Amino acid sequence: MKCTSRLLWLALLLASTSLSADVLRLAGNAWPPYTDRRLPEDGLSVDLIRTALGRAGYQIEYIEVPWARAVLGLKNGTYDMINGWPALNRVGYIRLSQPFLTNRMRWVQRRDNDIRYDGLASLADYSIALSRGYSYSDELENDSRLNKGYAVNFVQAARMLLVGRVDLTLEDERTALFHFRRELKQVSDALSFVPGEFSLRDLSLAVRNSHPQQATILAAFNREIAAMERDGSYAAIFLRHGLPAPKALP
Repeated sequence: MKCTSRLLWLALLLASTSLSADVLRLAGNAWPPYTDRRLPEDGLSVDLIRTALGRAGYQIEYIEVPWARAVLGLKNGTYDMINGWPALNRVGYIRLSQPFLTNRMRWVQRRDNDIRYDGLASLADYSIALSRGYSYSDELENDSRLNKGYAVNFVQAARMLLVGRVDLTLEDERTALFHFRRELKQVSDALSFVPGEFSLRDLSLAVRNSHPQQATILAAFNREIAAMERDGSYAAIFLRHGLPAPKALP
């Protein structure tokens, strides 16, 4: 009888442990190659986050929704995490990890143009298409000298470029190259990057303040990303997604 009771207790304990496994809900919009459920492992960022936190014992569920819904869901507790840039610090209901990769923001033009970027003032004579809802920078958003319009996404903005409706658009370099090889493959030869970069943006994991394990999650993520860089698994994930590995973390 005692043996049966112990076995029953052990079974209940194992079942309870399984049911209470730490599953974290990571929300994001379709932003290839970083977050996109059509891609292997749901994209580069999701793969890095899932691997790092998986090493610390967490399970990650990726939910893809429009960006505004992801941010709102983080605020009301529907989701636990998103990845984002330092501007998210202003919202007041999240904390950010150490950066786990860097986004290189670059201007895109028609190849037959010869635009050179030397500060925002150098763009005053050009028309610009930005992606709606994208947080570029306060400087860009608030500069009244610039002729800015908005597109649904980078692919639409690039098509506006091609037909001469605008002169420039702005996108993360990896994202632009992703679309050049897919939706824009037939016309990508007519597009080119403006020399140099607009900005470098550090991408971090954001965890809502209301999560009871927020500090533990962030500490684990920072620790494991650093360990992954040392043991080579960080670079291996980039290569698995067909991307060159950065030389070092930001």
